Formats: sequence, structure tokens, C-alpha cells
Amino acid sequence: MSLPDAERVKRELLLRSLFPTMPAAAQIRFIELLDDVELATGELAFAQGDAPDYFLFLTEGRVALETDGLKPLELSGFSVVGVVDAILERPRQRACRALVPSKALRIRSADWFDLLEDNAEIARAGLKNLATQLHELWRRLSDRLPRRSEPPAGIVPSTLEQYDRILALRQASFLRRAGMQAIASLAAVAETLILKASQQLFEAGNDGDRLYVVASGVIELTHTSGQHFLHDAGDLVGGPASFCNALPGYAARATTDSIVLCIPEQDFYDQAEEHGRLLRGILAYLASELEVLQGLA
Repeated sequence: MSLPDAERVKRELLLRSLFPTMPAAAQIRFIELLDDVELATGELAFAQGDAPDYFLFLTEGRVALETDGLKPLELSGFSVVGVVDAILERPRQRACRALVPSKALRIRSADWFDLLEDNAEIARAGLKNLATQLHELWRRLSDRLPRRSEPPAGIVPSTLEQYDRILALRQASFLRRAGMQAIASLAAVAETLILKASQQLFEAGNDGDRLYVVASGVIELTHTSGQHFLHDAGDLVGGPASFCNALPGYAARATTDSIVLCIPEQDFYDQAEEHGRLLRGILAYLASELEVLQGLA
């Protein structure tokens, strides 16, 4: 059944706000997969323990994600609700209850993942959307995040061979679920950067078109606002900023002798298109980190 013009326009506006880089052809396919949901005050959109078979794009109203012993998470505006459990493939950790009369669009999780795996631009938009939410929390809670100042034991600074680059990427938390084939492919395109203490990795205003993974040493990340973050072995420099075009707002320098692996962004997305586990692994990393920071907010 075709949608009324007014309803189609509403859905197109929602998608543009959530995924501004999504191609028009993908938007058409996406729109056809959405179902309308209306919730009365107090009504559950899903219960704790339910299977994460779908998630919601909230369009009107306000909902709370609730579980015993934890502060409810309130969501309003154009929010994505229930996607973390779907990405992490686990039963619902919280119930979703409408706090006021609310409206949403629902998509089956399986359809969403099919869209991501079929179209690289949709995958990039999906990663960016989740990373943007995480980055906003990451900066807001920066004074409550751990700081590390002692360089950890790791790879001795030297030029890294292919096998060493694979080992370095395997310790990266954001690649933990990516699979060995994807990691080996990323290692093949990664450039090794050897930095002395105090040497600059990149300046503020950088192109933001590369991912930087610390193999050894400590890298200090500084936002133009003055916020500081420290990254050690296994960290993605800039964390979620690397996936939502926010890296140009930062500068980075080595505080100790360090090794960093540099992966061109386009090469990363080419590999994500080739290796489905890489895409899902990054989504799982972002979702897990988002959940942790939401608990601190």
C-alpha cells in the first residue's frame, strides 16, 4: 500500500535529520520498511526481557527506558529507541514506557541490518548517527572519564611488519568483534607512524579522513575548547569523533615515544563493505560505549 504524500514527507524529513548522507534511493527503500506506532501515556513500547526484533524512531512525545535499580533514561525529539539491544543481539535490558502520548516509526532489526550491509552509504550514515550520540556524551562527561598517564607495556617502537600490525589492531577495543579477516585486511592498508615524545600526530583543523589506532605509548587528544583525553595502546584516537566527522575539532600529540597505525577512512569503509563482521563490530563498540556513558549521565 502506497503512503499518503504527507506521511511520506514526514518520514523523509525524519530520515534526513537522522541520516543526512543517506542516498535518495536508499531513503525510498527505508521508508517502505517503517510502520507507525502510537503510544498512550504509560503504555509500553517493549518490555524488559523481550527479544530485540525491532527498534523505534521517536517522532513525537517522550519515552523512558526503565529497569529496577537504575535511573530511567528519558528520550524525546528524533531519538532512536531500542537499537543498542538489537546491535548487541541480547534481550531488552530496559523496558520502554511512554511518559506522554507519543508517536514513533518502527523498523524490524533484521531489515535494518540488511540495509546496512547492502549499501555502504547507509552503513556510514548509521555509524555516524550512533557515533554522534556517543561523542556528545563523551565530551559532556569528559571530566568524569578515566585519565591515564603512565605508558603501558606494549610493542617496542620500531617499524611494524604486517604481523605486528595485526597484533596491534587485535588489541583495539573498537575492533574486538570485527573478526580476523577484517583485521588482517585493515592491517594491510595501515601505515605505521613512529612518534617521539611531544611530536604532533595531527593539528586541529585536520581533514578528519583517517583513523588512528595507538599501538604503543600514550597520545594526548586536545579539543579546541581545551578538553583533554589520553589514549594508550588499543585506543582509537578521538574515539567516537572518528566516526562522526568531529576529529577536525581536535589536535593530538605523543606524550611518550609512541607508535600509531593510520588507516585512511575510505579504506576502512571499503573493508567494512567487504566484511560484514567489521561493520557490526563497530556498531557494537559504539552501542556498548554509549550505554556505559548513558549510565553516567
